[in-house]
Amino acid sequence: MRDIEKFILLCIVVVLMGGCSRDANEIGDIAIDTAVALDYDIKSKEYTFTSYCVLPTNSSQEKAGSFTQKISSETGSTLLEAGKKMRAHAGKNAIYQHNKFFIVGEDAARYSLYEVVDYLTRKREFRITSFPIITKGLASDKLKLKPESGDMVSNDLLGQIRNNKLLGQSAPILLKDFVNLFPNPYRGFVAASLILKPSESKNRDVPLLSGGAVIYKEKLAGWLNGNDVLVVNILTNKKIWRNLEFPENIELKSGLDFTSVFHVSNSEIHSEFSNGNPVIRLNMKLDAAVESVNQDTKVLDSANINQMEKAAAEHIEKVIKTTLNYFQKDLKVDIIGFSDVLIQHHPNEWKVIQRDWENIYPTMPIQTHVSVKIERTGMTTSIGGRD
Repeated sequence: MRDIEKFILLCIVVVLMGGCSRDANEIGDIAIDTAVALDYDIKSKEYTFTSYCVLPTNSSQEKAGSFTQKISSETGSTLLEAGKKMRAHAGKNAIYQHNKFFIVGEDAARYSLYEVVDYLTRKREFRITSFPIITKGLASDKLKLKPESGDMVSNDLLGQIRNNKLLGQSAPILLKDFVNLFPNPYRGFVAASLILKPSESKNRDVPLLSGGAVIYKEKLAGWLNGNDVLVVNILTNKKIWRNLEFPENIELKSGLDFTSVFHVSNSEIHSEFSNGNPVIRLNMKLDAAVESVNQDTKVLDSANINQMEKAAAEHIEKVIKTTLNYFQKDLKVDIIGFSDVLIQHHPNEWKVIQRDWENIYPTMPIQTHVSVKIERTGMTTSIGGRD
């Protein structure tokens, strides 16, 4: 049973036990917020607060525990004003203890993200374990979409976060972690990004967590695609990569193509200084399971395995180098957190270079080494079943 359904049933029990006290909230008088959208208009300099709520019912004529969905919006010169106006005009007592998501529109993220973060962290009724999500366009529009699953938007997005370990192409982080990384002047970080994709069954768009939003110097600095976010996850976040299994298609010069599912067994970042300049070395080990091969191949032959492992390592190494080059040359933002490594392991040298870090980072050498070990090759010894 989902948390929201448990909460509704608990509310019903509390109402029944509490009788008709005028100080008690009737179950039909509350609106349970599960997601909030925050937008900012750069012309009017006004904020819009949009709440996505479920309304439980205590009517004997309706199914026990049932609920309807409601979206309410209000604008104001500050988020505090917009939020208070929304609650005052709602006609229900809004409860935010079950909020799971704060979706922030692009203009709010680019031009007023400090105010958004300040507001969210000052309100005690907001959960610091909610997920902040950045989206292109208006955040309020995304709450009006119906997900592919047909479930509530908040439940569908939560399911996507749970399933992120299958691809690793999204970067959901909790509000408390977002806040901790937010003021760092030397590095950026990646927040979850909400995009639209065409529905597989209906003529409409559905919300999808994919790619990422780069936050640097307390504002939105750019966007990442799913492959870039995958590189960030496997290099920096052990909580993610220790459970992450991602697929890649590998092509050999011999014409052999195969698809494997990879799992990071170890990922390390080492640093040193050469002639007063920092040098970064990345070492990564991955386990792999072969899922498909395009031609009849003895997948247990040691020579074939060695070739496949070498090709897979070269492929992933190239992917990582391409992404890191994009971070250095195009975005010019230390997303991986190399500055944190230098601060921790070379505090004296860091004091010398920290003022010029923005110029040093784009040209800093980053050496990458990847090794792959194929642990499983499927249930047959060769494609086609021939030994």
